[in-house]
Amino acid sequence: MNTPSQKTRVPFLFLCLFMFTALCASWATAWATHVDARQRIEVELFDPGYLAGDSNYHSLTIASDGNVYFTVNTHHPFGSARLFRFNPETEEVTLLGDVNTVLGEDVRKQVPHGKIHTPLFEHDGYLYFATHTSYYDGNLPRMIPDDGRRPYPGGHFMRFNMESGSFEDLAHLGLASEGIITMALDPTSETLYGLTWPTGLLISYNLDEGQIRNWGAVHERGEWGRLPEEWDFICRRLGIDPEGNLYGATDTGRIWHFERGKQRPVNYLGGLTLDTVPPVRDGRFVYQSEPHFFWRNWRTILWNPNTDSFWGLHGGSTQLFEFDPAAQTLRSVASMRVGVTSPGQESTSADSPQRNPFRTQLGLTLGPGNTLYYLAHGPPLAIDGRRDVQTSVHLLTYPMDDSYSGDTLDHGVLVGPDNRRVFFTESIAIHPNGDIYTVAWVETVDETRMAQIQQARGAIAPDETRDVIYEIQLVRIPAAAR
Repeated sequence: MNTPSQKTRVPFLFLCLFMFTALCASWATAWATHVDARQRIEVELFDPGYLAGDSNYHSLTIASDGNVYFTVNTHHPFGSARLFRFNPETEEVTLLGDVNTVLGEDVRKQVPHGKIHTPLFEHDGYLYFATHTSYYDGNLPRMIPDDGRRPYPGGHFMRFNMESGSFEDLAHLGLASEGIITMALDPTSETLYGLTWPTGLLISYNLDEGQIRNWGAVHERGEWGRLPEEWDFICRRLGIDPEGNLYGATDTGRIWHFERGKQRPVNYLGGLTLDTVPPVRDGRFVYQSEPHFFWRNWRTILWNPNTDSFWGLHGGSTQLFEFDPAAQTLRSVASMRVGVTSPGQESTSADSPQRNPFRTQLGLTLGPGNTLYYLAHGPPLAIDGRRDVQTSVHLLTYPMDDSYSGDTLDHGVLVGPDNRRVFFTESIAIHPNGDIYTVAWVETVDETRMAQIQQARGAIAPDETRDVIYEIQLVRIPAAAR
């Protein structure tokens, strides 16, 4: 990919989330005054206390015990990802474990497990997840650390016993510098599936057999490949239906399917491509000539038992689509972009065929009333006397009951106590009581706190934090606030 040069100390993929073109910046400026006048949703913030923590990617769930479980990642070269639990009744955040400590791997001797990039899946009293690296050289893992440590040892499938509070290491991938960037759980066959990064290998682990299998590459040579002919952006969310059929999407718009029990289990669905999802077909929607992140594949996808189909978001346009694998159909539904004239009104951004300047996010879930909930990035919220932030976060919904007209609703922009702006998130979960949770980037306004965060992150502090210092917080959107 033709990308700006990056300092090797800063992960390329991390920075990509905050890079905007001059066109996008001018578009955001034009919208800023409109955003300031919109409805704000007052949210509550809960601090996990991990100052070196700097990210979370859809590893958030509300378990059957009523607690909220989430992880916080770090790009610190000597730090690792941590798992936390939040009790909504006591409002207490508890550190459950640091991954490297749990695995008994010394961060001073080898590159640590800086990320849990997978969702958290509950099954039979356990939470399942996998580990990933966060130590990069440009846009690839740093295979030869410059400090004498061993390379990243490869990702692990793991689980956490919610009753006993103990961790279990299920399987080690055993491929140096190869993390597990996403996974899915088939509860019927009790099989975990994962995609590795940067190569894009499809792997599986059956809980009964206790054996890990490597099914080969499903994304050309993945992000390890040479541009443009061998490179493919690896899918960040796998789709799995109640029968255990597994699906993924490539950065060429193709959809692949894993057929369990086949000698050659991976096949690509003929005649179906995400390039057919409007507004992609609009002549004004122009792809760049080189491969690019989330242009053609889906960004996120989920199974809806009410419709017996998948619902997902197209990466390039943030268009909501329905994918019915049984009928072999792909249907464009609605735009899920921020762009309304007033709170609660239908989105007008569906008329724009341009790529979403604020990117498509992972925070999509199915809620009560067969309604989709999505935390979307929009134009930044300006506050006098504050440093500029890159984006804002809005709560969008798309109800699918028979009485609804089919419009995407924008319920407002998320703002915390002291007008602390929530400006980036990649997760969402809905509690049975109606409260919504996310793990988000929230601006820091206290100067002393800013200094503490920068000191904790050290040299790995991302470049964008030179303008606005942020911290990772658990955010609660009370049902009464919407």
